[in-house]
Amino acid sequence: MNNRRAWVGWAAALALAVAWTTPAWGIAENGDKPWSVTTKVGPDARVGGWFVNLGITGARAKLTATNPKALEVAYVFEGTPAHGKLAVGDMIVGAGGKPFTTAHKHGYGMDKFGGDGPMMDFGNALELAQGSATLRGRLTLAVVRKDKSKPEMVELKIPTTYGAYSRTYPFNCPKSDRILREAYAYLVKRQRPDGTWSGRPHLNALAALALLASGDKTHLPHVKKAAEAFARMTSDEITFGGLQCWKYTLGGIVLAEYYLATREKWVLPELEEINRWLLKAFSPNGGWGHNAYSTEGGNGYGAINVITMQGKMAWSLMARCGIEIDRRRYALTHEFVGRGTNTIGYVWYKDGGGKKPGYADMGRTGAAVLAHYLSPFGGKAYKDYALRSARCIGTHYKTFPDTHGSPILGMGWTALGALVDRPSFRNLMDQHKWWFNLAHCPDGTFVYQPNRDNNPQDYTSAPRLSATAAVALIFSVKHGNLEMMGRGMPGRPR
Repeated sequence: MNNRRAWVGWAAALALAVAWTTPAWGIAENGDKPWSVTTKVGPDARVGGWFVNLGITGARAKLTATNPKALEVAYVFEGTPAHGKLAVGDMIVGAGGKPFTTAHKHGYGMDKFGGDGPMMDFGNALELAQGSATLRGRLTLAVVRKDKSKPEMVELKIPTTYGAYSRTYPFNCPKSDRILREAYAYLVKRQRPDGTWSGRPHLNALAALALLASGDKTHLPHVKKAAEAFARMTSDEITFGGLQCWKYTLGGIVLAEYYLATREKWVLPELEEINRWLLKAFSPNGGWGHNAYSTEGGNGYGAINVITMQGKMAWSLMARCGIEIDRRRYALTHEFVGRGTNTIGYVWYKDGGGKKPGYADMGRTGAAVLAHYLSPFGGKAYKDYALRSARCIGTHYKTFPDTHGSPILGMGWTALGALVDRPSFRNLMDQHKWWFNLAHCPDGTFVYQPNRDNNPQDYTSAPRLSATAAVALIFSVKHGNLEMMGRGMPGRPR
């Protein structure tokens, strides 16, 4: 469809998609969230809300329950392809010559996961415009302006410098290669003098692991600074509060990966300290919660599977470093997650969730896959566990962007966990080109998108850093330079 008459002919089909009433809900129905959430960090500080990024067009949009087949323009960055072409309040009701005919499903649950609807359709049209020799960057949108009832054709000129993702991306993919070069440069530039990137330990871990995974020797000094920062922030002294178990499990993972890549001996005493802390913080039921366990007050929240699997992952990597691991407690972590894993390999939130059928977000499952696949113990039983859960990710891929707590960290663990089974990783990535296209910003960074869990903390604290670090880590699997990416392990994608 490349003429005005064809676009006007959509009017009847769009009548049900466009209802001109006040928008009510976001991606998950929770009052006015996420649209009312703001950040004070970077260029997103002036956006005025947590909106869906529409890729390198430079536009941001709302997805509302009253107009589930439309993207309502909420902001446009100056100097971008959408500037002067789209305005706040415009309703985008089609892209790439096709109307949005599938409604976005608002809320949280197995029947609502996935990007089906305007987000996926827009992301796929954007991919085609960037990579098609025929379109050469022309992205045609159907837009209903304020106080109008019919769509008009609006053409955006999109840069074609990135092109389209290859069929095997991020492997053998020029677009992925360019994105990685820009993401690594951004992470290097954003690192603080003390070696951290953020006050949030998982963002520091994602950034450090991504740079280490690059295999670029010029990045090693930056990774060393990050490893030294984790070493300064951890000891064998138990303190309570402040979500300590996140810092210690992630610190153990980063330091162990760094040691296995460099063999720098100063790291081993630091790993021994973290190992002692993990033993002291261990809950009697076989795991870790947000904070260290105490006989007086437990750990405040109870042991949970994602942190327990990060702890097991740290122990698995420490064992590869030659650190002596308490094998009894190590086995208890497997029993703990086993009680939370159901028959399809999905890992639920807490102890005993394995009796529940079905699935939800996959971050915990990905962490469990890695913890078991990396284990030098457990033999075939652990490898079978890892493979089953990896295949669960590949089969039930729609929850990829919707992980509870930190969806950005969850996406990292999900993708690396799926990598254990190459068809599962391929399916996960194939089904989410739309997400990577939408999250990509005109300046080459990525931004943390609204999701069904709607936890805004990574957006408010680091909207570009969080997503760029996560994407860099996921795309870095092409290098295979981390233990968790299969370095030296047969059967992993290279």
